[in-house]
Amino acid sequence: MPAGGATTGVCHTLRQAAGLRPGRGLVSWSGQVTGTTRWAGAGWGDCLLVVLRNRSFLAIWLAQLISSLGDYFYWLAMPLTILKLTGSTVAMGTAIISLALPALLLGPVAGVMVDRWDRHRTMLGSSLGRGLVVLLCLAVQSPEQVWIFYLVGALDATCGVFFFPARNAAVPLVVEEQELTAANGLLQVTMTFSMIAGAGLAGVAIQFLGLSFAFAADAAAYAVATVCVSLAAVPRTTAGRAAMATHPVRAVAAEMHEGLRYITASRTLVGVLACNVVLQLGLGALNVVWVPFMQRTFGVGPAGLGAVDAAQGVGMAVGGVAVGYLALRFRKVTLVGGGLAWAGLMLVLVGTSPGFGWVILWAGLAGLAIPPIMASLTTITQVVVPDLKRGRVGALMGSLATVASILSMVAAGLAGERVDLRWIYSATGLLIALAGAVSLVAVEEPAGMVQEGAPLPAAEEG
Repeated sequence: MPAGGATTGVCHTLRQAAGLRPGRGLVSWSGQVTGTTRWAGAGWGDCLLVVLRNRSFLAIWLAQLISSLGDYFYWLAMPLTILKLTGSTVAMGTAIISLALPALLLGPVAGVMVDRWDRHRTMLGSSLGRGLVVLLCLAVQSPEQVWIFYLVGALDATCGVFFFPARNAAVPLVVEEQELTAANGLLQVTMTFSMIAGAGLAGVAIQFLGLSFAFAADAAAYAVATVCVSLAAVPRTTAGRAAMATHPVRAVAAEMHEGLRYITASRTLVGVLACNVVLQLGLGALNVVWVPFMQRTFGVGPAGLGAVDAAQGVGMAVGGVAVGYLALRFRKVTLVGGGLAWAGLMLVLVGTSPGFGWVILWAGLAGLAIPPIMASLTTITQVVVPDLKRGRVGALMGSLATVASILSMVAAGLAGERVDLRWIYSATGLLIALAGAVSLVAVEEPAGMVQEGAPLPAAEEG
């Protein structure tokens, strides 16, 4: 059991003699509840097997795996192309900011729509759109055409602001509450495998096949991912909510306000938001400077950059396996705070490394903390927000954190032309460690899954 007496662990390892736990049961391929789940003597491995036997979750997981593999081709090829054509960290920062702006400008509206639209169809359309948009990168051949990356980033992120809230809202509909951390942990393991395989493959592929191949590979990955999403059966809990009121603008504004009220009324969500804001102040800068830092400081090319990602991926693989063990013994808040402190320290060590070999080591050790952090944060949010509010609450929190990320990107892009990148890299590590301290102080461990129709958290306290 998690420390602190929390009652909502990942999987319960012991049950009563009968060995049956009443509940919603598994959702079958058709999306119907098939019965109760046997948990007697269940351990972490048993929980993973149960989640992976859920075909709807498996389809979503495979889509995430394949699209994430393709994303690493794009994320390596895009900055390399910009640096090759312009050599400018300002241009790099602008490209990264273009990916962040839609979350800020459209995220709250997208969240409202996700709470009204069919989540399955939303994921399908978003995945297909991202695959088509990335093909535009093939047109970039000169410095004057770098603006196409800004357009692609904005369009890709626009699709993403609909996809990710829809996916995060869909996962709790196809798995049980006790399986949520396991399911979210598997989604993080997806990122792990993508870093190991995708980053390594992308580095080698770009080295021998060129940058254009990387963009085409990303588009193909999204096409396959779209097919996988089409095989998932996600219950449509939003039926009857698709139609807007007579004044749609007012209706959207009212629902956004309702989502904001829900966030501010929950100490847990306010704490998660504060943690994310501080975290994004570090990660925003890191996204801008890491490729220039590696190239200017250590002289590495695409293969070396892929090796850093792969090393972090190996660490994430170990961390992903350990999530279950840790989640059964520690509170989710403890995993978030301790993980962020550890990752921040490792990034400081990367920034002060005397040689590239040390970078590989510290990157691998930083990866250990990522699955526990992300699985715990995602599960906390899913548990404390009822189904029909998950889209707008998640999108609003993402938009508010994006403000911090954009400010950090702008500052890093400008400072990167004047300040030693070692200082910037080390500062990002300190900010991420600070986010860990914020989470330990500000985030309250949730007591259990909040059901639809429950009063605002403030009302419950009163």
